[in-house]
Amino acid sequence: MAGSTWVLWWKDAQGTASLGLLQERLLRGLRASLKGRWSMDTKLFHSPYNFVQHQNIKVPALTAPRGTASDQSMYLVIRGQGASRRQFYVMASNRVVVEAEPEMESIVLRLKNLWTPRQTARVEGYSYEGDDWIIRTGNMMVGTSYKGLIIEINYLPCSNPEQTRGLMLELLTMILPEDAQVDANNGVDYRRAGLDPCRMTDRHTAYQYVHLFTQSSLL
Repeated sequence: MAGSTWVLWWKDAQGTASLGLLQERLLRGLRASLKGRWSMDTKLFHSPYNFVQHQNIKVPALTAPRGTASDQSMYLVIRGQGASRRQFYVMASNRVVVEAEPEMESIVLRLKNLWTPRQTARVEGYSYEGDDWIIRTGNMMVGTSYKGLIIEINYLPCSNPEQTRGLMLELLTMILPEDAQVDANNGVDYRRAGLDPCRMTDRHTAYQYVHLFTQSSLL
């Protein structure tokens, strides 16, 4: 996926009603095209071992921001469906982001002495496409609890997040109610994971999800 992506959390969304409101504003107000269903999953695993210390893994020595996961936590971010399904692992206090083959999840699940599943966040909704952007919206469940709505804005022409934030903010204000309580997922430090802060990739998007879930204590 090219371009720049911004992941946000509409905290006080009202389930199906809020999802329908966004759909109406996207289809009628922004003349977007409905591309179909969209979903993503983020799974939290915990280990009794600190692999950074045990394996002497070399990671950037940056101060951990508030809400950063511990060295004993690992997040699996699953994006897409079918042939387009992709998996990303974020670990070592959010300092390592890797993409893995789908078979890796079954391997991790078999390593019960090393990694124990803790929680899962699932987002289900729809994907919409405009002339130069894609917006994905979905209701989020953490376990069996409803936790609001996720909005993912992808601006295609430019991969620099600093240059595109203003444009994406304009799109956001056109579809959200004025009184919506939104966590803008600010303060993402891509350098912590060795990612280029000026050129986004799918690894950056996975990293945004984990940053949102950890700083907001959702997972």
